[in-house]
Amino acid sequence: MLRSMTGVGRAEEVLKPSGAKLTIDIRSVNHKYFELVAKLPPQFAAYEREIHELVRRTVHRGYIQLQMTLDESVSMPAVTIDRQLVQEYLRLARELKTRHQLEGELNINTLLTLPGVITTKKANANSSRFWLASRRVLNQALRRLVKMKQAEGAALARDLRKRISKIRRAVRQIEERVPKRLAERRENLLEQLENLNIQANSRRVLEEVAFIAEKVDIHEECVRLKSHCSLFLRALRSSATSGKKLDFIAQEMLRETDTLAAKARDVVISRRAIEIKGEIEKLKEQVRNVE
Repeated sequence: MLRSMTGVGRAEEVLKPSGAKLTIDIRSVNHKYFELVAKLPPQFAAYEREIHELVRRTVHRGYIQLQMTLDESVSMPAVTIDRQLVQEYLRLARELKTRHQLEGELNINTLLTLPGVITTKKANANSSRFWLASRRVLNQALRRLVKMKQAEGAALARDLRKRISKIRRAVRQIEERVPKRLAERRENLLEQLENLNIQANSRRVLEEVAFIAEKVDIHEECVRLKSHCSLFLRALRSSATSGKKLDFIAQEMLRETDTLAAKARDVVISRRAIEIKGEIEKLKEQVRNVE
């Protein structure tokens, strides 16, 4: 499926075990090659190369801006109990009660208020679990980017097919014009001979017309131009098609059209050739947006 080079993708998730909120924004615009500019929090410095490879495998061409934002203010600290300290408090309470013959029991409400029983700590952001969770969010953002690129690519493909249809129609009109052009050239030749009072046999006239026909023959150019149109349409249907390939085909179409216009020496054909060149230029402009 054809993909545009422009698109955006966004994903966010509260990561486990850190509890921090990760937001990822990816934007892609036209560029001749692949170029990634990434703004990463310090926690992702160790994974910069892996992030680059993930994006590179998904996006083949374009200028990509990637921004990852980690909001740790929303994270809840992990609460734990120091079980060894609890045991020590209970032992000391029993010892005091026995030694000094005190009454009462150490209940849960009192125990939880004792220093050090409850501790809080944030999960390690550099753990492998943290990176796996972050990679899942990055892949989600990339999928959304690709989905948008494909949607825009489908619109591009529809426009490109319309351009090819117009080019094919113009080529058919040129092919229909060629026999009429030769007939007109024969009539003009006979008229010139008549005006000059020159007697010429039919064989000599036919030879002259055949010479003119060979000189202005554009059959090969029309065939190649139609072949390039078919090749362009097949490329649009291919999943491996790139903007560079489409641009190359369009350039070959333009070359054939220039040759055709130069050889034809006919106003009607020249007009059609100008129409074709205009559509090819529009093709080339559009395929610059194709990844």
